Amino acid sequence: MSKKSTKKKTSTKSSAPKKVEAFNGIVIGIFEDDGPICRYTNVKLKKTIINRMVIHGMSAVHGGDDLLGGLFGPLPLFEKPNLRYLIYSFKVNATNTKDDRIAKHGRRCSVFLTLDSKQQRYVLNNHLSIEKFVNDYKEKHWKKELDISKDTMITLLKSVNEMVKIVGLRAFSYGNAGLIEYTDSQLILNEGIISIIDVKAKKTYVYIPQGKFDSRDRIKAIEKIEEINTQEYGSILKLSKIRDYLKFKKILNKYSIKLVK
Repeated sequence: MSKKSTKKKTSTKSSAPKKVEAFNGIVIGIFEDDGPICRYTNVKLKKTIINRMVIHGMSAVHGGDDLLGGLFGPLPLFEKPNLRYLIYSFKVNATNTKDDRIAKHGRRCSVFLTLDSKQQRYVLNNHLSIEKFVNDYKEKHWKKELDISKDTMITLLKSVNEMVKIVGLRAFSYGNAGLIEYTDSQLILNEGIISIIDVKAKKTYVYIPQGKFDSRDRIKAIEKIEEINTQEYGSILKLSKIRDYLKFKKILNKYSIKLVK
């Protein structure tokens, strides 16, 4: 009788980082007859922090008689220095109001989209697209106050996150043109001093080929990467310098990155 093989199959799955979401939560603020309140929420924060965000945010954009419509932020979130939020303000036809002005002019509402500070650069790059998307969603789904529900709020959050794509991997090269970041981190030109940032693992790999760059270029490349680490990540990234190509090749394979000429 032949013995069955117990050898495990080698996994062929890619180790490329999974896509992460731009926004980690959403809140709907409603300007009731007696002031702003949080009506619906899908964010992991204390109720006191959420209420403070709603009151301060809505008071800022509804401070006078005129409504400041559109998308504002990212703004700092009280008691949470690593978090930010966008606020989008609009009006809907009101229901169950005893205020004649609200009955006539509509109920003031705000969408709050919360994000981690390290996602801020991606959000800013898509600010106009996010504003247009939320505005179109509001026009289509939220005509009156009763249209706003927790389900439609969550649908909006999912849709915005689908629109703003973020990958937890960044790739750079430093050469004659200075520091360049690649739009597609899985495809990098084989030139200059190459840097790879794994945001999730909080690591930065810098490949400096032996004998190709003088000390000034090496120092300048490291300085540029350290600036990004300080300004965008609060110096939490651990830097690893690599000179041996075979060691760097293992990093490339780990993240399914291809070098091209």
